[in-house]
Amino acid sequence: MARKPEPSPFTIPSGLAARWLAAMRPKTLSLSLGPVVLALMIAISEGQNVPWFVSALILIAVLCIQIATNLWNDAADAASGLDDRATRLGPPRMTSLGLLRPIEVRIASFVFLALAALCGLWLIHFGGWPIFAIGAMGIICALLYSSGPYPIAASPFGECLVLIFFGLLAVAGSHYLLTGMWSPFAFLAGFYAGLPAAGVLTINNHRDREGDIKGGRKTLAILLGHDQTQHFYMLIMSLSAFGPWHLSHFSANGLLISCLLLVVVWLIPIRALRHIERGQGLNKVLAQTAAFQMLWIALFGIVLFA
Repeated sequence: MARKPEPSPFTIPSGLAARWLAAMRPKTLSLSLGPVVLALMIAISEGQNVPWFVSALILIAVLCIQIATNLWNDAADAASGLDDRATRLGPPRMTSLGLLRPIEVRIASFVFLALAALCGLWLIHFGGWPIFAIGAMGIICALLYSSGPYPIAASPFGECLVLIFFGLLAVAGSHYLLTGMWSPFAFLAGFYAGLPAAGVLTINNHRDREGDIKGGRKTLAILLGHDQTQHFYMLIMSLSAFGPWHLSHFSANGLLISCLLLVVVWLIPIRALRHIERGQGLNKVLAQTAAFQMLWIALFGIVLFA
């Protein structure tokens, strides 16, 4: 017998502004802002004279790209039929609920992509063609994430893409724009800080696995199965916690911060995951995973400036 859908704990926005804000998914935006903040912290710790105008442009650009991706995904998933309002386990999607028109959501997505491109033109002036390449890839992936004949969201490569764009390139590219130098340290910091962002997608796909199977998707969570997806999540989150110790060249301060992060990640999101396992309760784990990334960045700042 099929499981009955759980009653939704989410309130449907009543006002037009609230609906647009919900479609932009503001709770996920820290995943794009956090890596830029990390790059700023690294540059300042190196004694660099940080150009604050460039910093603001980077923040606006990455924010616009993620909002555009979220909006496009809202419309694309509704069109694919994956967002069934009766069975959806995640936060409500405005297009599938009929609260926003698909054409309006897609146009809004293009507007935010245009704003990102406008900021990108300024950033190319400071960073040259490498920044053009990163920005162009970001915009293309934003459109192809949920659309096209082979949407990335339906493939097992979503976590890898998130790790690259919300970790490696976000931190190292921002650091390059702020300092004019490509830094192996910034790439490595981006790897460790990007793992929780990949973990957010892992939990999202773990929660939606049953519906995604019906929709013909082949996400990593589907390929791994229930237990192995949990183990994969535990692995990447624990590896992220190890980062400050490694990045500090195995210093005492780094070890202390890594131990603290390891305790937090096992007592909060991993413990919750092992008890909840499936359903809408995983939304709590998803939020805790995003919060863990911000905690990681904040605590790593102690290592940088100690």
